[in-house]
This record gives sequence, structure tokens and C-alpha cells, in this order.
Amino acid sequence: MSQVLWAIATPVQTAILGHLSADAIAANSVSTTLFQYLKVITVGEASASSVIIGRTVGEGDESKVREYSRTLQLLYLTVAIVLGVALFFIRIPLLSIYSLNDTARRMANQIIILLCFVIVGMGYQMPAGVGIIKGGGDVKFSMYLNLISTWGIVMPLSFAVAFWWKLPVVAVVFFLNSDQIFKCVPIAIRVNRYRWIHHLTREEKSV
Repeated sequence: MSQVLWAIATPVQTAILGHLSADAIAANSVSTTLFQYLKVITVGEASASSVIIGRTVGEGDESKVREYSRTLQLLYLTVAIVLGVALFFIRIPLLSIYSLNDTARRMANQIIILLCFVIVGMGYQMPAGVGIIKGGGDVKFSMYLNLISTWGIVMPLSFAVAFWWKLPVVAVVFFLNSDQIFKCVPIAIRVNRYRWIHHLTREEKSV
């Protein structure tokens, strides 16, 4: 269900931007290209972490699970900051290879700067939520969090910002990606309370 909600949200977000100006569409397309490449690193962290955490929980060593959780969170934050800084410094060389008018280039530059902060939030909350919380067996939390954040907050606000209030493109992109930042708080609280540790296996008793 969590993945279905995410899959539906992605084209809806694209549709919101698609109804803006041609310059906005071009700027968003350019700025998100490199962002998506860097996002792969975060997705890889999440996948690897889920294997590590799931296996350790299955071994029944809760102290090691807690230790791994703390270490992984530090790793997530470190990598996320590095990705944000890298995106900031390579934005100019990236934009130079595209043929954009001044308006689209200015928008793209602003969006990339915004995404530098977004990727820091994403770089922590995505692997922490998927790799640690879901990897530990707590899948309901992620579903509820995505349901509330995406469909209860992000989508309504993004529609309002784009079509009712008609704010600048950068503001629309910010609200579309705002959940990557504010989800850090509930995920950090959940991770460090360790209520996500669910033992999903059992030992067979000999007869």
C-alpha cells in the first residue's frame, strides 16, 4: 500500500508542474535530472540497510540492532550533507550544457539550490524510514506517514500554491518536496524509540 501511494503521487506531482509555464517545465526537467542520479545513492543505502537490519533483528541480538541503527543514522547524515554540497557546486557546470533562455536558466538554478536542502532531508529520512524502520518489520508506520504527509499535506498545499495562490515556480517545487524535510522529525523520533523492532520469525520447537 505504501508503494502504491507513492506510485500514484509521482505522476500527480508531475502533472502539477506540467500545468505551469514552458520555462518552468524546462527548468524543473533540467534541475531534477542530476538530483535523480544522486537520489540513487540514497535508495541504495535504504536497500542495503534493510538487509542489514532485517538480518540482525532475525538473529535476535537487539543490542546490535540498536548499535547498527545509531551508526547507520550517522552514515545517512554524512552522505546526505556530502550530496547536498556536491549538488550545489556542480549546478553551474550542469546548467552550462543545456540550451535555456535566461528565465528558465534562472529558475533551474533556484530549483537546484532548493534541491540541495531537499536531498539532505531525503538522504536521512528515506534510508532511515525504509532501511531501518521497514527493515525492522514496522511497515505500517511508513504507510501511515506517507498517507498523511503526501495526501494530507503535500498534495493539497501544492495544488493551492500552484493554482489558487499562483506563487512562483520555486515555491511550488518546495511544497512538492517539503515532505522530504518535515518527515525527518517523526522518522527520527520513531527510529530512536526502537518500537520498530519486530521479530517476524520464530523457532520451531522440537516434539
